[in-house]
Amino acid sequence: MIVPMKKATVLVLDSRKDRELARLKRLGLLHPDIERRTSEDVDNLIAERNALSFALGELPIGTELPQSPVPAISDDIVTQGAGRAAEISAVAERKRMASESLDKWRRELNRIEPWGDFEPTDIPILAEHGADIHLYAMSRKDFRTDAPVGAIVLERTGKVVRFSLIWINGIHPNGHNPEDFATRPDLQEFVVPEMSAPQIRRKIAEEEAELIHVAESLAEYAAHRNVLSAAGEIVERRIEHEYVRLGMDSAEKIAFISGYVPADSQDTLRTAASNNGWGLLFREPSADDPVPTKIANPRWIRTIKPVFDMLGVIPGYRERDISLWFLLFFTVFVGMIIGDAGYGALLFVTAIFAMISGKRKTGRVSEALVLMTVLSLSTLAWGAITGNWFGYQPIGEMRPFSYVVIPVMNSFDPRSVQAVQSVCFILAAVHLSIAHIWNFVREIKQRPAIKAFAQLGWLSTVLGLYFLVVSLFVGQAMPQYAVYMTAGGIGAVLLFSGQSPDRGFFGGIGRGLSNGFTIIFDGIGAFSDIISYIRLFAVGLASVAIAQAFNEMAGGMATSPVGIAFAVLVLFFGHSLNLVMGGLAVVVHGVRLNLLEFSGHVGMEWTGVEYRPFAENEDYT
Repeated sequence: MIVPMKKATVLVLDSRKDRELARLKRLGLLHPDIERRTSEDVDNLIAERNALSFALGELPIGTELPQSPVPAISDDIVTQGAGRAAEISAVAERKRMASESLDKWRRELNRIEPWGDFEPTDIPILAEHGADIHLYAMSRKDFRTDAPVGAIVLERTGKVVRFSLIWINGIHPNGHNPEDFATRPDLQEFVVPEMSAPQIRRKIAEEEAELIHVAESLAEYAAHRNVLSAAGEIVERRIEHEYVRLGMDSAEKIAFISGYVPADSQDTLRTAASNNGWGLLFREPSADDPVPTKIANPRWIRTIKPVFDMLGVIPGYRERDISLWFLLFFTVFVGMIIGDAGYGALLFVTAIFAMISGKRKTGRVSEALVLMTVLSLSTLAWGAITGNWFGYQPIGEMRPFSYVVIPVMNSFDPRSVQAVQSVCFILAAVHLSIAHIWNFVREIKQRPAIKAFAQLGWLSTVLGLYFLVVSLFVGQAMPQYAVYMTAGGIGAVLLFSGQSPDRGFFGGIGRGLSNGFTIIFDGIGAFSDIISYIRLFAVGLASVAIAQAFNEMAGGMATSPVGIAFAVLVLFFGHSLNLVMGGLAVVVHGVRLNLLEFSGHVGMEWTGVEYRPFAENEDYT
């Protein structure tokens, strides 16, 4: 549920602005609606935050070094963090310089290696004694047809010929000067390096050693990651504090700030205003106000929150919270996509173990682990009724596993294709129908209520198109009334979708007819949306096929003790890969059906801004 918000304006004496702002911060209710202004203090804090972020980014990930303790006092955390960040930045600069130098020397070595190991200082010494040596490269084809007179070939490859030309006391057998060859496009003169190849290799070894030393230093600094993170959080809070302080406007010795508070927190803010001598004004947000979104759901629905956090999406304040429907259908989608009871059992055991371990360490169970438990049970259930255990048919035929298998849904029976496809399309029809029923219930309460009947038109269209899709993919006969449902549904959308309070009924019809092409294309889109649910069948089928392929591969190897060992490795690698691919498919397909197909029919745009009250939060120990 999206919590209703009120727009609040708090007024204080300008002379007491900082003190009252600190009290407002401790209250932690107001989401500020301010213009972000800058100052020298803000710029310094941003630079400090960026330095801490840069230092964190330079530290290796996954280190198991023990973390240093975090000081209890905020200033100490920031001071320590800034000091560590400066040290890490210095090490990072050494890393950058060594990397650039290493790249330079490697490019130079690649350039001169084809010419062999020689001492570059010998060439100018020979020139002083009258032997002027120049080195050239030429394509093999051009060298055959137009090789310079007196060329001394040093190396021939499949494409290039490398050779030298020598001028003795400025005289060459062909009478040319070195400048004459500088203009030939088929010749490329080799620039003699300052160092020999062995010297450059020593330079490369030195820079590689420096990079190893730098990596070791950064690994040691990784022990201070928590200090840097805590300092960054505190500095971020101070930046927000400065933005709010600068964003407060003043007039006639009165400072004021506006923002948004949950409607159920109005009394708390009124009490605080009375106790502190603030002026306070509440009003309803206007349609143009950037109202933040706060979602409050029962604990069991909040298990889907980690998915929204991962995706970084939040509904707009005037949109709807689809958490319930997302959770229900996402659970079903995950079970069908992974579709293996063996994988589901492994995930369930892993989730239970992690929950017990986390409960012992922190005293709480994370929402992500609860969600993983629910999804693993869904996967286990779908795999059990389809007889799929690690892609190995005999397991599903054993008792007691065979008791729960639905024969028409058996993954190893070709006849199950139509049954599973039918389930996919039924899910599509139900999922999208819920969207339009929900829209109808909401719009019937608004003016003009007659506009809500356009949603019943879309509902009829979706159900009519469902019968069309089933006839095309599953082979069931399409009932005659499906045509009337589709045509009548589109007609209802044309009649009612354009209705609005500022025009009459017939004016609304005209507006709907003027959008006829858009509505027709939306109908075609609904047809493709229903078909899109076939991805649940396709991905699940691919998962079974991959598991079977690795099982057969391992079975062919298990003919000797060594072969058995390799077969075990193949099974472990193959099923691990299949499970990882299933996880990726869940993100791509399971999420898509909720965020695109379903949300599109609901009318969601995901334009929300998270409710983040101006509050203290410096408990980082």
